[in-house]
Amino acid sequence: GYNATAWLAILKKLRLELDLDFNTIRLYRMHLQKIDYSEFFDGAAALGVYVIVPLTSAFGAGVLDRTLAAPKCYDKKLFGYGATAIVEYLKYPNVLAGMVGNEVMNDEVAWRAAPCIRAYARDLKLFMDTNQDVSFNRTLPLIYAAQDSSVIGGAEMDKDKAMKLTAEYLTCAEEGKGMIVPDDTDSRHGLTHFEENKFGQSPIDIIGVNVESWCSSTQDYQRNPDGTPGSYFGLHEALRNVSVPIIFSEMGCPHSQFDGDDTDRKTVEGTRDWKQIPVVMGEMADSWSGFVAYTMDGPKDFNMMSGGPWNGSDTLTPTKDFDNFKKQLDEVSGVTPLVNTIRDQDAIPRWCSKVESELLSCCDLRIFNDGNIRSFVKTVDAQGRQKFAVEPVWYAVAALTFVLYVAASKRHKRRTDLSPNLVPLQRVSSDGVTSNGSHTVNYGTV
Repeated sequence: GYNATAWLAILKKLRLELDLDFNTIRLYRMHLQKIDYSEFFDGAAALGVYVIVPLTSAFGAGVLDRTLAAPKCYDKKLFGYGATAIVEYLKYPNVLAGMVGNEVMNDEVAWRAAPCIRAYARDLKLFMDTNQDVSFNRTLPLIYAAQDSSVIGGAEMDKDKAMKLTAEYLTCAEEGKGMIVPDDTDSRHGLTHFEENKFGQSPIDIIGVNVESWCSSTQDYQRNPDGTPGSYFGLHEALRNVSVPIIFSEMGCPHSQFDGDDTDRKTVEGTRDWKQIPVVMGEMADSWSGFVAYTMDGPKDFNMMSGGPWNGSDTLTPTKDFDNFKKQLDEVSGVTPLVNTIRDQDAIPRWCSKVESELLSCCDLRIFNDGNIRSFVKTVDAQGRQKFAVEPVWYAVAALTFVLYVAASKRHKRRTDLSPNLVPLQRVSSDGVTSNGSHTVNYGTV
């Protein structure tokens, strides 16, 4: 359960006692309707820690039901849940971004719910954009976390191609519904945006990739141990021209698989070396903006701490896996990020019609156009002017799960919302940016 003192004690232990150079945590479940998290958010801000928050839940009104095909998977209860959550989260300047979905599109049935992810994110952005001056002074970037998988619909394909097509679908543009404008000065989301009709803009601001590769101490960026092209190299090449920032939203090989085929190197604990960290912050830093290392305490096959599962109060003990993680962060903490080499004109979203046609051709997947899904952002007449409002919705929210680590790399020069900062954040200003005027996704916990 929630215990602000205990949660903050973890962050203080990581920051002050263990001297971990991180700046962001990701939370998976929140209980906003019943719990006041202000003490935790304020305490995290004082430590220079940003928070990535969930905008869905495991049950109740916050569920995006992936067993239902579009448009049935999106309703006004889900929108009400998300809009109400955003109003609450935006009270805290260190809330960095919101997660609108995590590994939703994992099989043929679930892919038919993909348009609901876009519709939900679209409505949340409309809600924020039209209430920004009235209810809050900024907007919240929206993330979708995709599984690094070779399956789209019912079709098997190259994993990197599958991830590229997933990202292109989530960020595609509707023809005739806006003009693409690369603009580093845009303050709404800090990203390349669409002018005119807001239904034309990319509904997803940040693509997250949940990756479990890099499972050998002989792995490197270019090659896997078996001589095939490196898993991180393949993802880097496939996604380097995606039109929004990219992060590893979960990163880490299962302990049971690390060095699994190498009896000379494998440890009983499956201790990971975390040598992919300098790769993300080096070779991949021209187009990747950070990573969430999985995990402090959660599934046993990924834990960095012993003594769990955490009961909300007792202190956990760092393992050799954690020590290796910290060592890699320490080694890159003073590194200057690479200069972006991705040109704005190379990072323009594809038209949705083209992506949908490719999904039908490659995967026999006929996608319902999300533009035909009803918007639940309601225009009302209030005091002689129009504004957007959310219909009142009462809902239950799932409880919090566990916390992880995050580390980050480099922004794209066109992506002002996620600029690099290899120095841990010491201060969060009132407008939710760091002292150098830019959001960051560096080392943190989820």
